[in-house]
Amino acid sequence: MPLFRHLCQIIACASLVTPFATAHSGLSTQLPGLPAPISPSMPEPESRSYLDQLWSLPLFRFFAPPYAPPVPDVTLSEMEEVLTTMADPYPGCSVAPLHEVEDVEALTFENRTGALGAVDLNGLTPDTAVAMAKFQRAVTSAGGAIAITSAYRPAAYQEHLREVWEKWMLELRPNHDPLCFELRAAAQEEFQRHQLLESQRPVVASDHTRGLSFDAWVQLPGRRVKKGRRINIDALARQAGVRRPDVRRDPVHFKLAM
Repeated sequence: MPLFRHLCQIIACASLVTPFATAHSGLSTQLPGLPAPISPSMPEPESRSYLDQLWSLPLFRFFAPPYAPPVPDVTLSEMEEVLTTMADPYPGCSVAPLHEVEDVEALTFENRTGALGAVDLNGLTPDTAVAMAKFQRAVTSAGGAIAITSAYRPAAYQEHLREVWEKWMLELRPNHDPLCFELRAAAQEEFQRHQLLESQRPVVASDHTRGLSFDAWVQLPGRRVKKGRRINIDALARQAGVRRPDVRRDPVHFKLAM
């Protein structure tokens, strides 16, 4: 037994001494080299200015404008189609709406309010203004009442009145298409607002645009006899120097007698 224990100690010592002996004998074992460390390429951090860093703070993000998505590209034809749809307030109606009044002087008349808002006496010729004043005094002296409802009109405004008359009387009054009800009501309202007469179609070249005429509502008392002579509107008008060219169709229209 002591011999066996002594033999084990000899073997253990020999196993510890062998690596050192091998190293000194020049017979070293070459181990494989370690791989190179992985160094991923990272972009250099972008240097931001002081104002950029300050603006990125949460406090200032609250005041940042909302995100607006990019506007898609549209073709010219698509844009024209959208504009046409927006410009048509009465889709489906076969009748075109009234043209917008664009003339500056005509807009002044169109935007005046009240039944007598568009009465312009300053545009009358001097002779017409004098004759109108005489006619007013003659009606008042006879115990009647008179109200001037229209006088000078610019040409563009006269054309607008003509279009209103034609749009209502010729196109929309006889039109009962449900798709045109809104346009029909708008045209009727415009017709009544201008106090147009169904029997009198506004002419293109009017005496109103030349300052030679005026419209007047006249009412005389029931007794129309003065100093043995019969009094009527046309007699008073002739005495003042004006006349009614078309009593039947346009009874309110008075023109300077020349």
